[in-house]
Amino acid sequence: MRRRFMPETTEGYAPARSLAARLRRRWTNVRRVAPLTERRGFQLSISFDDVPDSAATLGAEVLARHGVQASWYIATGLLGQDSPSGRILEPRRIRELAATGQEIALHGHAHLDMDRAGPEAALADLQRNRRELEDILGTAPSPHLAYPYGETSLGLKRALLGEVVSARGVLAGVNCKGTDRMQLAAFDLRPDPARIARARQAMAEAATTGGWVILFAHDVAPEPSPYGITPETLSTLLAEALAQGAEILPVGAVLGLR
Repeated sequence: MRRRFMPETTEGYAPARSLAARLRRRWTNVRRVAPLTERRGFQLSISFDDVPDSAATLGAEVLARHGVQASWYIATGLLGQDSPSGRILEPRRIRELAATGQEIALHGHAHLDMDRAGPEAALADLQRNRRELEDILGTAPSPHLAYPYGETSLGLKRALLGEVVSARGVLAGVNCKGTDRMQLAAFDLRPDPARIARARQAMAEAATTGGWVILFAHDVAPEPSPYGITPETLSTLLAEALAQGAEILPVGAVLGLR
């Protein structure tokens, strides 16, 4: 029997949409705790959150055709569950991704809203996520986090400094000198032409002026969920980036160069 996607402590969760909540997110974003200190040429990272099985199969096939690797942010408490973006992958598939050189990274265990949970609970959840991924992989996962729902706080960003090398959010932007590595900007890829166009524009600008663009999605399917993209869209974006001279690397590899 399949389990339903149900974060342990965030049943019925939806990000707060009030003006105060939006302002709080922006305020947290501009309060930098670990700014990047070096600017390089055009770099691109592809990442997947939660990782539905379609991303680990169709998405991985697209990456392989282009000879590139991605960052896979996995919430271990969701493994094998049905989710709004499709069935989440099983441990066997995680090992298969790792065996091809893909970056297996952290997304918390229970897919908590880490802002609501607070730093202490968020760190405990993250440590469980790390332990369970290490049990699956037989080695430590990559020390990079994607915030579930993109939610964080200034206190959490500070607390994470001793736990992870970077933490990725969901606010759009090009990462460059001064960007907070505890709240990396990223473009959310969905079956929405406006979102795809915005990502393309950022890639074109980074190709000219330099910068690090991170793209993320959930599923990869011919008829994607509201949180995914088609294999054709992913392939087109990769081809365009390569033609623009992008160095396409997982998040950890980019930060290893800085």
